[in-house]
Amino acid sequence: MKLARISKPLRSVQVRVMLVGELNARLERYAHYYKHVHGDPVDTRALLPEIVRAFLDADREFQSWSRSADSESRRAAAPSSSNDSARIQP
Repeated sequence: MKLARISKPLRSVQVRVMLVGELNARLERYAHYYKHVHGDPVDTRALLPEIVRAFLDADREFQSWSRSADSESRRAAAPSSSNDSARIQP
């Protein structure tokens, strides 16, 4: 089949986290840095998903593992190409 399997978009989830004082201070400092670089203020809560995305995108070991895990799961889910079950047994 030329058409790939249609996948449903992943749902968004709300995550609630508690940041320890030092980490929260660093995040607020990063928001100030963002404003310095881009000229626009940003809420620290808006930074968190972007920081997580950038971290995951930059982690080469994770990318490599993810590609191999995805290919393994595709191989396991792929139906057998033989038609042994369609053969008539004498």
